Amino acid sequence: MQTKLSSFGFLMGAILFVSLNLSPKKLTGQQAHLTVISTSGEAFYKSQCAFCHTSEELMAPDMKKIKAVYLKKFKTKEAFIKAVITFVKNPNKKNAIYKDGIDNFSDMPKMPFKDEQIKAVAEYIYSAKL
Repeated sequence: MQTKLSSFGFLMGAILFVSLNLSPKKLTGQQAHLTVISTSGEAFYKSQCAFCHTSEELMAPDMKKIKAVYLKKFKTKEAFIKAVITFVKNPNKKNAIYKDGIDNFSDMPKMPFKDEQIKAVAEYIYSAKL
């Protein structure tokens, strides 16, 4: 029985690496935690962003507040998405739109997300009722 379970685990791991087109060397440290199979903006947001931005014990500014500030400043979907992408790719005071977040929380670390993942999340945030 144990041999069948370990074979199953090995098979699932192999499928995961093939489906993500990653080698085991790339899945180290924080990157392993940040890798997800789904490319949907909603799934990615919920698995990688929501814990810090919507949890009971906020570790980062609440996404509802961030979204409200971005919507007030950026009148088009394209401008909103571009601003979110700019900040996430290089999170610093210069790129911050939601200044209270920068002042009240520690700096967001640079995340090893792909451009298409960031764009998908930005589109989800723009469209979602958070």
